[in-house]
Amino acid sequence: MTSDGPYRLHVAAAVDEALRGLRDIAVPLLIGLVAGGTRSSFSALAFGLLGAVAALAIGIARWHATTYTVTDRALHFRSGVFSPDDTVVPLERIQAVDTIAGPVQRVFGVTGLHVQTPGGGEDGDVILSALSASNAAHLRAALGHPDHGLGAARRRLRMRALLLAALTAPQLTILLPVVGAIFGALQNDLLGAGEAEVKHINSTGEVVMVALVLLLCAWLLSFLGAIVAFSGFEIERVEDRLRIRRGLLQRRAVSVPVGRVDGVQIVESPLRRPFGLVTLRLEVTSLGGRETAARTLFPLLRAAQVDAFLSAVIPELAGPLQLQQRPPARARRRYVTVPLVAALAASAVLIALVPEAWPVALVLALGAVLSGLDAYAAGGLRLAPEDARVILRARRRGSRVTLIARRRRLQELGVSRTPLQRRADLATVSIAIARGTRIGVRHVERPLAARVLAQLAPG
Repeated sequence: MTSDGPYRLHVAAAVDEALRGLRDIAVPLLIGLVAGGTRSSFSALAFGLLGAVAALAIGIARWHATTYTVTDRALHFRSGVFSPDDTVVPLERIQAVDTIAGPVQRVFGVTGLHVQTPGGGEDGDVILSALSASNAAHLRAALGHPDHGLGAARRRLRMRALLLAALTAPQLTILLPVVGAIFGALQNDLLGAGEAEVKHINSTGEVVMVALVLLLCAWLLSFLGAIVAFSGFEIERVEDRLRIRRGLLQRRAVSVPVGRVDGVQIVESPLRRPFGLVTLRLEVTSLGGRETAARTLFPLLRAAQVDAFLSAVIPELAGPLQLQQRPPARARRRYVTVPLVAALAASAVLIALVPEAWPVALVLALGAVLSGLDAYAAGGLRLAPEDARVILRARRRGSRVTLIARRRRLQELGVSRTPLQRRADLATVSIAIARGTRIGVRHVERPLAARVLAQLAPG
């Protein structure tokens, strides 16, 4: 790529722009179709053809007005029909070049490039919506981000793992109450009088059948969401970068500099823990608004394979994961007390309203005790003097979360003590990385908390 441009995008960009233009005029076009349809079908057809022609003209005009040029110092991008905008991005400011392939690009066999700088948004400072494979490769090379290198490791999410990810997705626990609320609204006649059949579901067999249908609906929604989000998921280590590819309808490849990775979360959700499965999430900052797209390091992995995976893909954070420091045995009852008190309070209110529901109080109390014991068993940390990492594990929102963080990338370090903890000579240790991601271990020995503060505090 030389500086004797300007160059235009692939003609597929005109189609993409036409579809965008059709979306922009969708509302007035719909009004015109409705208005024209009341007179005659010919008028409605005329309005539809007029809208399509207008959208195509807009797309061609935008495509013709969009050009780019690469010099030895910067990328020059020009777009706009009536008031052209000129964007100049210095080459040294380019942080990454992401690959985007939506339905239009995939039909034409082209790809889109999003040029990212540290202060840009998720969609990039410069969006080149359609380039041929050769032009995209040449442009990436000219920008200093070639799409090749010495790949150290590559991992793909296979179909079986994708199905397991959908079946055990954490979103399933969110979808079930939502679908149940919809059924409740129907049964209470909140959505109209046409659901008489639903209102008469009262027998045990019918309730069980409805519950199974709701469970199936929730699973299907979770399954479809996982397919769309994680279909074709692939991660590759290329020199000092991670390239993460994902998506069904829109294939996106995000480039993450390893130097900007603050840590990794190992999440064991309630549905996956019994099967020994975990999700790996990246903690990363300064990606110009693309942290969400780069958050998932791998959607589903066996817990026993985490160490080998990290050693292959991101060895900077690999190493022993066994916890060395744990809350003392005398802290066990403190983990149990808070959820047990909350369960007893809820039970008291429930029994006051519905005395026949007293057996539920026993279930809530037992669940609170088990929850507290599980939180106690999960808590702990690993802090070795020769290790460049710090590892904390605790339970958050029902999931066991292990945070592996780089010491030099810690955003915040905290040691707190409540009056009751002071009396028992205990403390809570917490760290924060990335954009406020925080995890804390409660009720550890005070001397341990002081040692953690001494080793991790700056200076």
